[in-house]
Amino acid sequence: MEAQVLNPESLDNDGFLSEISNWTREMAHELARRNDLGPLTEDHWRIIEYVRDYYLKHGEGPPIVKIGKATGFTAGEICSMFPCGVARGAYRLAGLPRPSGCL
Repeated sequence: MEAQVLNPESLDNDGFLSEISNWTREMAHELARRNDLGPLTEDHWRIIEYVRDYYLKHGEGPPIVKIGKATGFTAGEICSMFPCGVARGAYRLAGLPRPSGCL
């Protein structure tokens, strides 16, 4: 699979997509590669899709507790899939903006 090229304008200074509506699965694969989070498995996709759907419904990313309850993963399992953290991992790959307070 050929990853879609992400233009510098597509990302903010922290590597999050500037516009959530431009997100594609190919972009998620490319972001995973750039952030050493791949290859993405079906387990990763369960979390990414949940995070994205939650954001589109609620206007904010879900806390790790909600992600775990919805997907059946423990916090430890989620952290092992996204070792850079949920915000810099799952949120970024799902196309969400950088959360306020996220350094």
